[in-house]
Amino acid sequence: MTATAIREAIDSGKPFRLRSGEAAVIDVPTRDHAFLNPTGRLIVVFTDDDGARLLDAALVTAIDYAKAPGDVGGR
Repeated sequence: MTATAIREAIDSGKPFRLRSGEAAVIDVPTRDHAFLNPTGRLIVVFTDDDGARLLDAALVTAIDYAKAPGDVGGR
C-alpha cells in the first residue's frame, strides 16, 4: 500500500481496518489511533488497552472502511 493511501485513510477521520498479506486485520477506530512515520514506511496503530501494533506499509494489502468498528451502515 502506498504511504499516500494510508495518510488519506488516517486524515479522513473515518474508522477503518488495515489488512495485511499475512491475514492480519488491524482496526483503526479514530485518526488518533494511527501514525505513519515520516518516510511512509512504518505504521503504528495504538490499541485502547495501551498497546501498539507496528506494520510495514508495504505489507498492507487493503484499507477497508465498510467493516470498520463504529461504522454505521457502511457509510
